[in-house]
Amino acid sequence: MVIVDTTFSRMKELVKKELTIEELEQVLADMGMELDDVEEDIIKIEITAERIDLISAEGLARAINSYLGLIKGYEDITVEKEDYVHIVEPSVKAVRGFTRSFVVKGLSLDEDSVKTLMQVQEKIHETYGRKRKKVAIGVYDLNLLKFPITYKAEKPEKISFIPLDMDQEMNGHQILEEHPKGQAYAHLLKGESLFPVHRDANGKILSMPPIINSNSLGKVSATTKDLFIECTGPSGEALDSIIDIFATMFADWKGKIYYVTIKDGNEEIICPSFKKQEWSITVDVVRNLIGIDVDAKKVSELLPKMQYAIVETGDNEIKVLVPSVRTDIWHPVDIADDVARAYGYNNIVPQVPNLSTIGGMLPINILKEDIANFLVGFGLIELNSWALTNHIDQYEKMNLSEEPHVKLGKNTQDSNLSQVRSWMIPEAIKTLVANRSSEYPQRVFELGICVLPDETKDVNAKNVDKLVCLLCEEKTDFTQIKQILDAVCKFIGIEYMIKEAKHDSFIEGRMGEIIVNEKTVGIIGEIHPQVLDNWDLKVPVTALEIDLSMMRSLQ
Repeated sequence: MVIVDTTFSRMKELVKKELTIEELEQVLADMGMELDDVEEDIIKIEITAERIDLISAEGLARAINSYLGLIKGYEDITVEKEDYVHIVEPSVKAVRGFTRSFVVKGLSLDEDSVKTLMQVQEKIHETYGRKRKKVAIGVYDLNLLKFPITYKAEKPEKISFIPLDMDQEMNGHQILEEHPKGQAYAHLLKGESLFPVHRDANGKILSMPPIINSNSLGKVSATTKDLFIECTGPSGEALDSIIDIFATMFADWKGKIYYVTIKDGNEEIICPSFKKQEWSITVDVVRNLIGIDVDAKKVSELLPKMQYAIVETGDNEIKVLVPSVRTDIWHPVDIADDVARAYGYNNIVPQVPNLSTIGGMLPINILKEDIANFLVGFGLIELNSWALTNHIDQYEKMNLSEEPHVKLGKNTQDSNLSQVRSWMIPEAIKTLVANRSSEYPQRVFELGICVLPDETKDVNAKNVDKLVCLLCEEKTDFTQIKQILDAVCKFIGIEYMIKEAKHDSFIEGRMGEIIVNEKTVGIIGEIHPQVLDNWDLKVPVTALEIDLSMMRSLQ
């Protein structure tokens, strides 16, 4: 939930039409938002979480003005040119490699507007900024700085300044250990030998992103007239949108916006960019997704209400320009949803589909449930392990070289979770390790999902349903685990053969590939003693793993 805190009087100033509180509540509802609370003049508005451009009263009012047809599309911002330069040094690329910035002058701030600015900044940090991981924003008194500003990485012990709300100098390490913000966000710089900093032409430190601003340069008050705004993160595209949102807000505060030139190696980037994206949508998509009878002309009339600019209208296809602040547009489905909001969901007449269906389980889930019940009756205990794991458990402990797998981002908070499992046996072995103090034999199974890379899918990955069985006891051998395979295949009515193969996780000559209709659907064998040593297991283990998704397709 994202809440915009403002006043009804402020909204009346910004919306270009006289509205009662009831009318404001209705237009918000029509746009998919909610007037959450009203207490005298103070109002709280719950916005849709993906619309980060609405996080200020000014952005929200712009959207309302467009929705009511009081302005057409997204009003462009006038940006002045001046020689402001922001340099990005190569040293920062390995830490937090991107920054964007702009300048605003001539603001008339008061205590309420300063408070609003801080609220908007922190809400972006917590939501779109993923707790400063994706975006961290810094605000500074322009008149205390000397350009060019340099964004670089330095050794923590050489970074020394008075952080915001403190009265003594600290170095980089001390800030992370002793400052409240440093303690809260230290994980974002964990393991880094260099920390990012912004310095002005005089060498003064503006901030140590994404942790804290300087107390002398990064403190804004009601007397501040001119500001320098910067943001940092791992993606330049995400930063462009945030800079454009802030520049728009300050323009609505009657400030004059000035370009800053980002010099990043041989590349020069002008900020704010307000670079619009061109998209297209067809009437067929709108009709099929929403169920309303509209033509291309009607769609072209509706989209400007949601701040789109119409580029071209054909018989079936409409080309539009999407404002740079609309970070929520990822797919034509998102545009179709905006058409529905502009049309009015309350104006869509519900229709009962002319079909009859009976709900039921998917065939693969029926198969998994049947196998689970069968194996429980066969004396095995069912497991339910985690899908997230790490490279060491999946490969190194299993005597394997790295295989294609789906990796997690490098900044995951738990270093033991770096990927999604690509096969099940290692995760089932973890259960045996956790139960070494329990009596043997231990006979277990799990029906779960692995995730494998697949460039043919729109998400570049696919889910694979698998069965794994482990027998852990003194006298377990290939014959014993094969008896489990025989029983499972007979139960589901499928014939198979075993082809001898080599796999570094198993004893050579004591493992094989499971073949169904000349396709390899799994592996079976005795786990290699070195693997058992790697896991500190003292009892022999045999295992089988079957790709149920493939096996079912071959039935």
